[in-house]
Amino acid sequence: MPQTSTTETAGEGKLGRFFDDASAILGEANISRDHQSGALKGPHGQYSYGDPYSPTEDHQPSGAVRPSSVKEVQNVVRLANKHRVALWTISRGKNLGYGGSAPVVKGTVVLDLQRMNKVVEINEEYGYAIVEPGVSFFDLYEEIQQLGLNLWPSVPAIGWGSVLGNTLDRGFGYTPNGEHSQFQCGMEVVLPNGELLRTGSGAMEDNKTFPLYKGGFGPSVDGLFYQSNLGIVTKLGIHITPAPQAYATIEIDVPREEDLVPLVGTLSDLMRRSIILNSPSIANIFRIALTSNLPEVQANLAKYMRPGSCVPYVVLEEIRVQNEWGFWRAYFSLYGSVELLPALLKTTQRAFNTIAGVQIRWKEHRGVEGQYIRASEIGQEEIPHNGIPTLAPLGIVNTRVSEDGGAHTCFSPILPPSGRELYEWYLGAKQRTLEAKFDFFADFHVFPRYIIGIELMIYKLPEEKAAMDLYEELLQDAARQGYMGYRIHVKFMDKVSGKLNFNQSALPRFLATLKNALDPNGIVSPGKSGIWSSSSSSKTSKEGIYAIKYY
Repeated sequence: MPQTSTTETAGEGKLGRFFDDASAILGEANISRDHQSGALKGPHGQYSYGDPYSPTEDHQPSGAVRPSSVKEVQNVVRLANKHRVALWTISRGKNLGYGGSAPVVKGTVVLDLQRMNKVVEINEEYGYAIVEPGVSFFDLYEEIQQLGLNLWPSVPAIGWGSVLGNTLDRGFGYTPNGEHSQFQCGMEVVLPNGELLRTGSGAMEDNKTFPLYKGGFGPSVDGLFYQSNLGIVTKLGIHITPAPQAYATIEIDVPREEDLVPLVGTLSDLMRRSIILNSPSIANIFRIALTSNLPEVQANLAKYMRPGSCVPYVVLEEIRVQNEWGFWRAYFSLYGSVELLPALLKTTQRAFNTIAGVQIRWKEHRGVEGQYIRASEIGQEEIPHNGIPTLAPLGIVNTRVSEDGGAHTCFSPILPPSGRELYEWYLGAKQRTLEAKFDFFADFHVFPRYIIGIELMIYKLPEEKAAMDLYEELLQDAARQGYMGYRIHVKFMDKVSGKLNFNQSALPRFLATLKNALDPNGIVSPGKSGIWSSSSSSKTSKEGIYAIKYY
């Protein structure tokens, strides 16, 4: 995407004046006049803003501001309009693999909401919490433990991100309430002019069902603030899974590559029938081997996992047979009462026993009738089905052998849930990946009526161009098959927006109309999800690529 940005330094011109005025509101300690400091600690120990997995400056911000209250956010937004300085909103900046805290437009100022870190309310009886943007999954879990509540919060694979930010990006976790966007209820939003809005039932002052009933009265507008730049969400209600009386973690191994089809079909069918309540994840043999704790397996993989190389599948097959693993492994859990769990286990076993060579393993926590299991009693799990957050998966990015820093990105298409479509897409994506000399790491997630086919690409910083070239090829291949990703790296947001071409791109045109009405100065996160105001962009191609007229 062609871009230009302000050439002024932080000490001169309108950018300097903006920082001076913001400092008077927030204090100089909460201003970063360049991108090099002030962010939360990153995966390489850095405190800089931008993409920690990119050595380039293509999306480097010019600095950051860190408000601590809604009023301060409103004042900063009004200053940005006054000085015509664009802001890129982040909650905690942990959107790793998709650009981190990097903006679409180089030179944008990061609006960092990390200091807004209050858990406003937790209600055990009704099972919800209200959080600010800076609240991490660790924060929410620890608050629940401190209060001794019978709740299991949903957490993603890595727990240091923002509950609010993950939800707005349609992220997910592993408890029955893990489809976060579906269990969000109630928002508070600062609009691009600085005005404050509450959605749903919150539109009525002091309404008691703000975090309970999403619809409210009239049109529901919550969805306008998902993956968008139409406002800055400062509070969000999220529903939380009540702690169960009985619980079992399940692993299903199937031996053949083509067994992905019946594995996925069975999982999604059991989900539609409410036997499985959380989102199963599926690993391939490469991921199973890479995440194993066997030194001999790790040593074998390390021979091939280096820049310009990938692990041959003949080697992976030898590892699989030697260790009696499946080619695919599904992970999920069962939740219920002490009377219900045995029946759920029996139903699950019967369903998967139709696949030849299947292995079914489970670990039960039967509990006691009338009592609920605390997640802390179970302890940390490889996959957090019980809601205990972890940072353990971060180590995966350093498994590609080289002295250079480790990185990852994800291409994650949405596909139908039969297993047939996923398998067809997977075979093509796997071939693309091997030709590019990377390893295919499967982290597929099954939902009742769709699948997120996550391919996690591990690379070293000098390999960024090759990894991004592969990403674009996967994106184009998926589009030709009629699929697109559920969330997208900042480098490719315009390309995906350009694929939304139904009725001469009616949806992108509608969003541009909203953007112009709500944010005529193009202040809030220009280019987020391919949405631009006319004051900050001009469309130059059918792909939705824009040349930035950065004020």
